[in-house]
Amino acid sequence: MIFAKEVGESLTYKFAQAAADMRAHGREIISLGLGEPDFKTPQYILDATTAAMNEGFTHYSATQGLPEFRELIAKDMNTRFGAEYKAADIVVTPGIKPAVFFALCALLEPGDEVVLFSPYYVSYPAMVKLAEPQAKIVNVALDAGFRLDPEKLRAAVNPKTKCILFNNPNNPTGKVFSREEIDLLVSLAVENDAWIISDEVYEKLVYSGGTQIGIASYPEIRDRLIVTNGFSKSHAMTGWRLGFAIGAHNAIVKINKLQQHVNTNTCTFIQKGACAVYTHEPDHIAPYVDELEKRIDYFHAEINALPYMKAVKPEAGFFCFADISASGKDSNSFCADLLQTTGIASTPGIAFGPEWDSYVRFSFAVPMATLERAAGLLKAYDPRT
Repeated sequence: MIFAKEVGESLTYKFAQAAADMRAHGREIISLGLGEPDFKTPQYILDATTAAMNEGFTHYSATQGLPEFRELIAKDMNTRFGAEYKAADIVVTPGIKPAVFFALCALLEPGDEVVLFSPYYVSYPAMVKLAEPQAKIVNVALDAGFRLDPEKLRAAVNPKTKCILFNNPNNPTGKVFSREEIDLLVSLAVENDAWIISDEVYEKLVYSGGTQIGIASYPEIRDRLIVTNGFSKSHAMTGWRLGFAIGAHNAIVKINKLQQHVNTNTCTFIQKGACAVYTHEPDHIAPYVDELEKRIDYFHAEINALPYMKAVKPEAGFFCFADISASGKDSNSFCADLLQTTGIASTPGIAFGPEWDSYVRFSFAVPMATLERAAGLLKAYDPRT
C-alpha cells in the first residue's frame, strides 16, 4: 500500500492522547478536543439492543445490512427528501468513516480530481489517498466567514473532477451551507458529470432558525450522489460504530462488494437495536440542541472578549473554530502551550487544511460548568508572553 503524505497521524487524536496521558498522571484536564456528545445513548436504543441480543441477533446479517434497518432508512430519506430509494440502495457500515472511504474507493481512478471544502473533516485527505494514491486533491478554501466563494468553486470543478466530498453542517466550523451555495454546488456537479459525496452526520444538530439542505432533495444529482450518515452525534452512539451510505445503485453495488471483503457485515444486534431510532420519537434531540446553543452563545461571547482570539459563531454541531492569529503562534504551538499551561485540550487548525494554521477548534460538548471553568482559564492565559 502506498502511504501518501496525507496519510499521517490524526492531530485530533494526537492531542486527545496527550491530554489523556497528562490526566493519567494527575493533571486536571479540560477536554475541548474530541467531538463526542455529553449525553447517554437514549434508553430506548439500549433496551432495543439488549432485546436484540436476547432474541438471537448475534450471528451474521446480510453484508449490505439488516433488511429491516435498511427499509427504515430508505423510508426516512424518501419521506424527508421526496426520493425513491430502496433498501438495495443502502449499505450499512461500522461507522460513517467506512461509508465515506468505500464511496471513494468505488468512484476513484488514477488521475481523478477530488474537490474538498477547506477546512474539511480531518480524515478526508487521507481517505482520498488511501482509496486512490494517484488522485489529485483540489482544496476550495472557505472565506473568513466560512462561506463558499462562487468563483473559487467554479474554478475548482471541471471535467476532471470525479467527486466533491464535503460535510454539511461543516466540521470544524459549525457552518451550514445555504440554499444558494448548495444550488451552485449541484449545478456545477451536473454540468461536469461529477459525483457528490455528502457527509450529513450533524444534520440534526442545527440551531434555532437554521435549515440544513439535504442534497438528496435535488433529483437532478441523485444518479451521481452518495449520502453518508449515522447516529454518533444525534444519538450519542460514537462507540457503537454504525453508519450507512445511501445513493446511486451502481455505486452502492461496488460499496457492497468492498463491505463483503473487508467487514463481512456490520454488527447484527446493533443494527437491530438501532431500528428504534426510526420507530421512537427522538424527543432527546431538541432539548440537547437548545443546550448546545446556550453553550455556544456563552462561549462565543467569552472567546471574542479575549485579545488574542476571535470566532465566527457556529450554526450547528458542537465545535467552535477560532482565529488565533493575534496570538503570534501557529496552531500546533498554540494548542501545545495551551494544554501545558492551562490543561485545556483543543485541536490545531492545521489538521483541517493547510490554510488554517492560525485557527484552533474547541468542542463545547461538555457541561456548562466545564465551559465556564475553561473560559476563566483562557482569560488568565496570554500566549503572547
